[in-house]
Amino acid sequence: MNFTKGQIVVHPHHGPATVKKISSRTLRGEKKQYLTLLTHQDEMSVAVPVDLADEMGVRPLMDSKGVKEIFEILTGESSPFDKVWSRRFKDYTERLNSGDVITTAGLVRDIMRRNHENRVSYGEMGVLRDAVGPLIAELALALDIDEEKASQLIDEAILEGTMPKLGKDGLVLAS
Repeated sequence: MNFTKGQIVVHPHHGPATVKKISSRTLRGEKKQYLTLLTHQDEMSVAVPVDLADEMGVRPLMDSKGVKEIFEILTGESSPFDKVWSRRFKDYTERLNSGDVITTAGLVRDIMRRNHENRVSYGEMGVLRDAVGPLIAELALALDIDEEKASQLIDEAILEGTMPKLGKDGLVLAS
């Protein structure tokens, strides 16, 4: 992937970020190029070696096909859950740490539905907060809507099975 200053990319753990600069650093006598990313969610600065960005999971913002796939996951069936809290929490944490947006969407769906049916633990709510934040931020950017509307679309998809109306360019059509 080629990077340019001002480009919006998605960091697998921090969500959408803007490429603030591309610079060179010399470490142990070797010159490497680094991206400086400014995350949208908490305005944290993250340095990523350009040659490892793909391997780390830095990717372009999802397109309309990706948005449709996310909503298919959100409206789909929930995964079975382990009744033992420690194993369930371990599974949730592994899914969150995968950095994969599809896996994260499934995680958000599963915890949100479980919480709606029967309150989940404080720890599980923490995982949900960590997972849903970057998902909301990316969907808001991809659909060119505010985060509140993106959050509402996610809630409706998960809890009501409502698939939003998407145009050819991925934007939500006026309702």
